[in-house]
Amino acid sequence: MKKLGKLTIFLIPVGIAVNIVGGQIAILLKLPIWLDAIGTILIAAICGLVPGLIVAGITQLINAISLPTILPYMIVGFAMAVVSAVFSKRGFFDTFKMSLLLGLIVAVVTTAIAVPMDVIIFGGFVGTGNSVIAAGLMAMGLSVPLAVTISSFTFGLIDKVLSVLVCYFIIKSMPTHFLAKLPMSEALLKRK
Repeated sequence: MKKLGKLTIFLIPVGIAVNIVGGQIAILLKLPIWLDAIGTILIAAICGLVPGLIVAGITQLINAISLPTILPYMIVGFAMAVVSAVFSKRGFFDTFKMSLLLGLIVAVVTTAIAVPMDVIIFGGFVGTGNSVIAAGLMAMGLSVPLAVTISSFTFGLIDKVLSVLVCYFIIKSMPTHFLAKLPMSEALLKRK
């Protein structure tokens, strides 16, 4: 593993703070989305996999202080870091359309990981806005796994597409000389 540079070490806490603040805004505004992964996606996209994993892990540990039941979802954050780093290298932050597609990919991956945990660990009722929708779908006769999948994917799609697009616009607004200093600069600049 390559040594983390000073800029990356500086950006990791920024990514964690963005995650925490985004999540708190969603909670305070009682939004049915989370907004707590923008920092993970951004840092993985511009600094690489390991920094993205660090941001995801520390964010979950901090959030678990007040809500320990979310600790198993650390794996969802890790998945977002992996997908963001891998697809950043493939140019998915180059265009708006590619970023939209990446948001869809992140939503599919995270839903596929989170739904089994929602169903197995919590019986489908996590205590978020998703749970209310899932309960409504169950009342209409859908099975727990199907109701949770539909609810999670619907809100996850909005959340992840929005999060990826925020990162896209942040990356596009970064000056070339700053991007050149980042670990993922080769991927980010070759098409800029």
